[in-house]
Amino acid sequence: MKTYRNYPRNVTTQMAFRPELEKLAKKIREVMPNFETKEDALKENAIRVGTLRSAGRKLDKKVCQQLADKLESCSPEEPCGSMACSICQHIRRLIHIPGWQSYIEEHQDEYVAVTLISYVDMVPNKKLLGWDFDAMKERYRKAISRIGFSLPVIGGFEMDYHNYSHAPETSHWMPHFHLLVPNEPEKIERLHHYMLRGKNLHARNGRKNRPFRKDRIDNPVRALSYCISGIWMEHVWFRNEEKEVKKRRNPIRISDERIFAKSLVKLDRMSDGQLTFGVNVQAMRKKISS
Repeated sequence: MKTYRNYPRNVTTQMAFRPELEKLAKKIREVMPNFETKEDALKENAIRVGTLRSAGRKLDKKVCQQLADKLESCSPEEPCGSMACSICQHIRRLIHIPGWQSYIEEHQDEYVAVTLISYVDMVPNKKLLGWDFDAMKERYRKAISRIGFSLPVIGGFEMDYHNYSHAPETSHWMPHFHLLVPNEPEKIERLHHYMLRGKNLHARNGRKNRPFRKDRIDNPVRALSYCISGIWMEHVWFRNEEKEVKKRRNPIRISDERIFAKSLVKLDRMSDGQLTFGVNVQAMRKKISS
């Protein structure tokens, strides 16, 4: 069995963008052509800085301006370490993907990709900054640990903004995990059952809850990249001519600059360790090294 690397909690502060990372990025783009470049990350950061400076006049000016200054002063050679920074998220992805790539490639048929949507933890936009993510993550870590998968469960956490354009007062943030899970049918069924528990099935007008999704892994690099994202997106909901609630097919960049800025402030208050999810990781590392 090939070994994998176990990176420290705040990986972006441990490793600047050295030439070997650029080589890794080129290898990743061989199998995933749309993987962002360093130049893409720099351009994205400029957009985030502009949004923070503009939105800061309507939100908390001091907090937004301080974060804008942090992102503006960040460079690939001297990363700021903020999870709101596209440069540091780019470095983070370049570290995490190769760290698990050989393992997932070797065990591709033994894993599936799952998405766990926690409807019970939906967050109104006005409460986003005060929301305690750690309590939710610990619940899921304990639940998955109790299920007892025999191999590591790895992945990451995201929030999507669900914008109900026809009813703005019902718009909210939806927390979810993208995980790579051992393909053990009985245990996956237990995880599915956990996600279907009553309190996680809040009634949503015109919509059916789907808190669990399972997919095969066709491309390990793409699957790992999907688990470690660098931006929270927006899903747009609307009523069609038949008055049915529908969702736009693809997510978009958060359109309201105040909401986008708030998501960046929240990300800045979180760490790589918080946004990364793992169960059985340490046990596997000990098994490999013994």
